[in-house]
Parts: sequence; C-alpha cells; structure tokens
Amino acid sequence: MQTAAGAGPVPVRVDLPLSKDDRAVLVVQTGAGARSFSLAQLEALGLYRVSTSTFWPGDEGVFEGPLLADVLKAAGLDDAAEVRVSALDGFTQQIAREDWTRWPVMLATRKKGQPMTTRNKGPIRIVYPRDMDPQLADARYRLRWVWLVKQIEGVSR
Repeated sequence: MQTAAGAGPVPVRVDLPLSKDDRAVLVVQTGAGARSFSLAQLEALGLYRVSTSTFWPGDEGVFEGPLLADVLKAAGLDDAAEVRVSALDGFTQQIAREDWTRWPVMLATRKKGQPMTTRNKGPIRIVYPRDMDPQLADARYRLRWVWLVKQIEGVSR
C-alpha cells in the first residue's frame, strides 16, 4: 500500500490547511446539553494522519482528522465510560472509553487529504489505527468503524 508523507500505522499530528466548512456536521450530546461541531471546528482541534488497512477490500488508505479523545474532551465527554456513535443511515454502535484511551481512534474528516462526502463514507468516519496493534484486526472491532457519523452521546452504564 502506498502511503502519503508522514503516514504510518500510528496516527501522527500533521499541519494541513484546515477546512473552512462551518456547517454543523456532528452533534455531541452530553448530560449538560448538545454541542454542534462543524468540519472547521473539528479540524481546529488538531489533525492527525494514519495509513491503515480496514475490514473492507479496497477501503484501506490514508485518513486524516482529529482524535476521538480530543473531540470528546472539547465536548465535555472525556470522562464518559462509553459513547454511542450514530450514523446518518440509523446505524449505532457503542465504543468503550478503553478504546479511545488505549488507541488513537480518529474521527476522520478526510481520506488521502480530500474531504469525505456521504458517497465515500463521510463527512465523518471512525477510524481505528488497525495496523498499529494486531488486536485491532479482531472482528469484534469491525462494527466500531462507524461511517456517516452524525452524533455522539455519552452512555450511562
């Protein structure tokens, strides 16, 4: 697999021109209320790049976006035990705190430097650094790669 400069199995911070798109694309629901984020606001939290395989043939590549941990911190959910991620198509998946504290899970906003559209699983997509840790190749992580992400909310256990 060819990779972009600075891409590897572990996400690295990159300095790219930030999105200027100020339309709300993500709602993060906390006990204190909801916070909306635009692509510009998400990317302003810091952009990371990772080159990784995925569970789907032809889907591997170089992804960029903020870390899930940084987004949750900005929204006030950094202490959540678990979050529920909801997609535009109605799919939902719960992700335990252990995932975003153990691995640099990304909320990808770009693939190969280009903004992702709904046609290519965007505008936001959960990406695990699958090639960073052999454990992430386990099928139980497959459903946690949510695409078409529209909302994240804290879950009480």
